[in-house]
Amino acid sequence: MEAAGDGTGRFRGRLDAAAGSICSATDLPLNRPAQMMVNDWERIVVDNGSSDESTIHPANDLLIQALAIYPYSHLVDCWESKLEKDAEFIRQSEKGGKCIFLLNNTFDVLQMVRRQRASFVSDELASRLTSMIQRYKKSYLDECWAALNRLNLEEFNAEFLATCNRQMTWKVTAELRYQLRQEIVDFIVPPYEVSLSALQGKGKRLLGTPFSLLRRKFVGEKKQKKCYYTGQQLEVEIRGLFEG
Repeated sequence: MEAAGDGTGRFRGRLDAAAGSICSATDLPLNRPAQMMVNDWERIVVDNGSSDESTIHPANDLLIQALAIYPYSHLVDCWESKLEKDAEFIRQSEKGGKCIFLLNNTFDVLQMVRRQRASFVSDELASRLTSMIQRYKKSYLDECWAALNRLNLEEFNAEFLATCNRQMTWKVTAELRYQLRQEIVDFIVPPYEVSLSALQGKGKRLLGTPFSLLRRKFVGEKKQKKCYYTGQQLEVEIRGLFEG
């Protein structure tokens, strides 16, 4: 796959998305050292038993080494396809965890690129990685949080807490963790507050009950009061995510 504009496949001009299947070394006109590195990451087998969303893929370092020798977009296509294939393998039943794995690894490569001062580093390469991160963030929000914005307030509380509980111990790299928390807050809290204001306009009273009370199970209690939480309380809960 070539970058538009120069016909060479280098990181100049607009870059296309990765090809659908993993590239093999024979597909690319690589010089021998770069070809050997591509062969190396094609042979990598990720251990499903010991890997999770925080696993940093060995191909990340190989990509940086290969780009120093052969700074072409084909290499990023191959790496991206390998990453997405292994994400499916590691988090087969958890699409949100798959997105976190892809985010952690793409962010890892972006950080390495930013630290590099070699000639292969370009604005287009950093831009492509940033675009991938934004795409994976959107997939994560759509997969894990979008459904909550379609619930009424009576259904929202339980589903919100269940979603937070599933993700509380997911491991996310520090800088990315803060970004994701803010994006979840921006995605969830404003629509919730709009619904809450409409409910209060109908004469319903807001109960600022701590989340800890909602998590308790009151055995034998026949009737429970409905609790509606403030946007600030939701934000506090969201900012506790991804502590690993």
